[in-house]
Amino acid sequence: MEISLPYGEGAKTIKVPDDNLLDVLRPKEFTVDKTPEQMIKNALDNPQGTKRIRDIAKKGDTVAIAVDDHTRPCPTHLMLPPLLEELSSCGIKNEDTTIIFATGSHRTVKDDEAIRLLGADIASEINYISNDCWGEDFTYIGDTSKGTPVHLKQVFHEARLKILTGDVEIHYFAGYGGGRKSVLPGVVSYKTIQDNYQRNFFHPQSRPGVLDGNPMYENMTEAARMSGVDYTINIVQTEKSMIGAYGGHYDTVLRMGAKLVDQAYRVTTPAKADIVVTAANGSPHDIDLYQAYKALHLGLNIVKERGVIILVAECAEGVGNGVGAQNYEKWMKKYKTKKEIQLELEKEFNIGGHKAYYQLKAMEKAHIILVTSMPEDEVRETYRLDYAKTPDEALEKAFEKKGDKSGVIVLPEGLTTLSAVKK
Repeated sequence: MEISLPYGEGAKTIKVPDDNLLDVLRPKEFTVDKTPEQMIKNALDNPQGTKRIRDIAKKGDTVAIAVDDHTRPCPTHLMLPPLLEELSSCGIKNEDTTIIFATGSHRTVKDDEAIRLLGADIASEINYISNDCWGEDFTYIGDTSKGTPVHLKQVFHEARLKILTGDVEIHYFAGYGGGRKSVLPGVVSYKTIQDNYQRNFFHPQSRPGVLDGNPMYENMTEAARMSGVDYTINIVQTEKSMIGAYGGHYDTVLRMGAKLVDQAYRVTTPAKADIVVTAANGSPHDIDLYQAYKALHLGLNIVKERGVIILVAECAEGVGNGVGAQNYEKWMKKYKTKKEIQLELEKEFNIGGHKAYYQLKAMEKAHIILVTSMPEDEVRETYRLDYAKTPDEALEKAFEKKGDKSGVIVLPEGLTTLSAVKK
């Protein structure tokens, strides 16, 4: 069977013999009777847990809107026009509004990316900035009950009206992206992000698809409450289309979105496979190895011990340019074992060092082959991964390692698909 795998802006194919193919795990198909614009308007008109924006905003208010950055596929350009129209109807001027790319510890958003994400008109009419987590423009607003000091982006803190936008999807240790995640890590300092990781990273409930009992989620939610968020609008989408939009309270919106994400992206298969082929959803998710790794992490659920995982990710920006990506590279060069990294992380958490920990942990379970545009010597020497130019070449290597009778499972959208063995 020939299967298409998202890769950058395009796709690569893999041919899996029918006798070997156990399953192709895709998000479920959804039919919706509304356009994205209609869903977004409905979310704005019918908020859950808060008043409508038009009933909150008033003339003269300053507004801060947190939006997803270049590593997320959120259709911000569709969400902002009706949102800004609501604000304008309340007498709020464009010059009183600031859009903040909630980059957390990612690199700042480039101007050409901002135009693509926001739309040319909005990018030219409204001031936008990125959250530089190393900057000095943060205000300390107190500690969470877990002890995390919250240093909030000053322009967000000082805004009379604080709005979050984004999409809800599976996240590999925060449970789900969306809602409160636009605040922490989105618009806070490195110190706040680091402390949240330090306290909660190794907890067994800090895992994908889990909110209740997840200390990472709890701490992030408390930071959002402390920040004084007024309104949130989040969407849920598959590769093909938007399937839901929710407005209102940041946690209510997140949980409503998470239910729909579960319906779409939680999938099961009868048994684990010797070989798992997982693609990192294409652009923008596979923009760099730091982001694309998440597909590998989720693929571990369904690969046998000592099996093979083939990760298909273009990584046009290599490992990445943010502080986390740079640390990931440094720690892969510096440390040889998972235990070494764990001891260092327990002393002082390092964003990016955690990715090196996850990778070495994954390598204990499976042999990993990366299909990427990154240089082969970098893949092999720095990241200690096997390398292949094409998915078919990678599959040949996997069969050589596990035998030509090996079973294969394919996840074309592996970065957002939460797979499990059917009980």
